[in-house]
Amino acid sequence: MSSDQNITKRGRAAQPPFDEDAYTQALIKAGMPAEDARSLARRTAEARKASEAASLSASDILGTPSMTADQDEAEDDQPDEVEADQDSAGDTPAGSGSRLTARQERRKAILTKEKPIAAVFDYRNGKIPDRVRDLIEAHLAIEREDAKSAGSLGFMTRALAIATLPHRRQKDFRFVRKNGDFTLTMMTAHPEGLPFGTVPRMLLTWVCTEAVKTGDRVLHLGNSLADYLDELGLHSSGGKRGDITRLKHAMTTLFSTIISCHYEGKDTWALSNVLLADRIEWWQPQDECEAGQWHSSLQLSEPFFKECIEHPLPIDVRAMRALGQSPLALDIYVWLTHRMSYLSRRTIIPWISLAGQFGAGYATNEQGLRDFKRAFLRELKHVLVVYPEARLAESANGLVLHPSPTHVPFAPGGMKQRRLPI
Repeated sequence: MSSDQNITKRGRAAQPPFDEDAYTQALIKAGMPAEDARSLARRTAEARKASEAASLSASDILGTPSMTADQDEAEDDQPDEVEADQDSAGDTPAGSGSRLTARQERRKAILTKEKPIAAVFDYRNGKIPDRVRDLIEAHLAIEREDAKSAGSLGFMTRALAIATLPHRRQKDFRFVRKNGDFTLTMMTAHPEGLPFGTVPRMLLTWVCTEAVKTGDRVLHLGNSLADYLDELGLHSSGGKRGDITRLKHAMTTLFSTIISCHYEGKDTWALSNVLLADRIEWWQPQDECEAGQWHSSLQLSEPFFKECIEHPLPIDVRAMRALGQSPLALDIYVWLTHRMSYLSRRTIIPWISLAGQFGAGYATNEQGLRDFKRAFLRELKHVLVVYPEARLAESANGLVLHPSPTHVPFAPGGMKQRRLPI
């Protein structure tokens, strides 16, 4: 259906054409600098024209149904790749010569309907929320200057891009996350339990980045706690919920946790019962005359250090900081960057597989899966504000990934990610 028709396939009124000038003025009125507003409006218009996607209304961020028709699947030159847990009954292998029954044809047509997923930054009907404003500012900064030139090139390990830490406080002292043939197990005897939330993720990003940049197991944390908080994009705020308390909890729990990673695919590999650090020297009170004479540091364990430097995944620290309000958004960003670093064909990942990978804490029934899907899509649309190059779509049976540029390119001649089918 052409974009200028007035009625969609479902008989609903189509949205009016996007008015770039009006959108620019609305952003300026909402408080955005004129140059940034024009750039954002231009990119929004280009995205609308390229995808002929649905309206990016404020309701999309809340996960409510779109009012536009489903988009037909684009034919690929290569057959689709489907994750291992995909229910593919009724599909016919490419090149088999078999004919589908009428029922299989109908089922295939339903399952292959795609609705493109786009970033949420259209707030013409209201004030731009602070979180989205931060994401837009990060995206515009990334657009102006690449991560390396801006001093914002960071790294994460392959293992922790595939499976993630807990999102919330855990009652148990053991946590297991499975993703296909990959299993991450975390265990601790620390009375504070396991690490969780956004701060341990930012801490891991810093640790992996410093290991790759310095090539040294011993990492120096700075002269003071305030300096280190600034390195992580945190604030020197105290109290029960302040960043100082959160960082101390993250460091003591993360570096007290034993981590095991096992992959049982074609190229079996493992990190078995690994502590991330062998030794930690914490900040101590010091007189002004002693400032700068003692440096806090930590020494990474040999297995974890080796994983960091042998399988680094480049990321943009500015994007991580902008997404730092949500552990799920951080996980999606790192995972998506990893997947796009090797994706070569259209791939469907079942919602149930994504729930197993990202959705700990949701009920293991149909309602729990719907709740996870709603939360995942909400955070994914925030991720796409800083990573708009990722081409994604929503289908009845899963998330559709199309080959896209990775968010931070690998250095020429540098080591790329080894592909794992997960």
